[in-house]
Amino acid sequence: MLSITAFLAAAMQCAASIHPSTALDVARVESGLNPYAIAEIVPRSRRTSGDNPVISHQPASQEKAEQIIRRLMAQGRRYSVGLMQITSTNFRHYKVTASDLLDPCTNLSIFERILSDCYQRGGSLKRALSCYYSGNFRTGQQPEAAFSGTSYVQRIGYIAASPSYTVPSTQEDESTASPSLKTVPATNMYRPRVIWPGSVVRGVPEKLRKKIIATSQLSALSARRDISNSLSTYEEEQ
Repeated sequence: MLSITAFLAAAMQCAASIHPSTALDVARVESGLNPYAIAEIVPRSRRTSGDNPVISHQPASQEKAEQIIRRLMAQGRRYSVGLMQITSTNFRHYKVTASDLLDPCTNLSIFERILSDCYQRGGSLKRALSCYYSGNFRTGQQPEAAFSGTSYVQRIGYIAASPSYTVPSTQEDESTASPSLKTVPATNMYRPRVIWPGSVVRGVPEKLRKKIIATSQLSALSARRDISNSLSTYEEEQ
């Protein structure tokens, strides 16, 4: 299991256009921060009333994860893999394999592409989360009996913004303006464009609130080193 510190370092490097707090909340629900997590999707024809449609596997090493993947492929099962649980039906479109997605950075980069597309088409974080979960803007907002009557967006911890003032602060209004209408200072033109929703799933973790995070200063090498150290510790503890 990745530590929160290692995950945030990886998220800011490998999925820079997604707010790190949103990425963290999705990862907690999808995989429990286990980069080797696999969810086996049980075919409808094999389910009985009351059965959970998903069987969760939490292998402690890449080797064990590879064994499960080979079995599922041999059985022709659909499944999802890794930190952000990328579904096997997406592999061909994004030109990746299940083994590729056991790498946290690769997994996060595909998550970024999927969620960004959902957000741009859906127009809100709530709809984007539903889209990421189910491929449409509705299912993820509906209660599910298999999950104690909660919806996916509820399990993520999404809380809709509820402003206290009829007229918002100028800073708040500016932060929620359409990116296409903002003027970008010349000094900022070299910075990567970051698409962070105006409201996030939960508040930014306390450590992140105390300082400004400059994602461009985080090297890929340092992010991968943190991930590698965290994974090594996790495998040794199992």
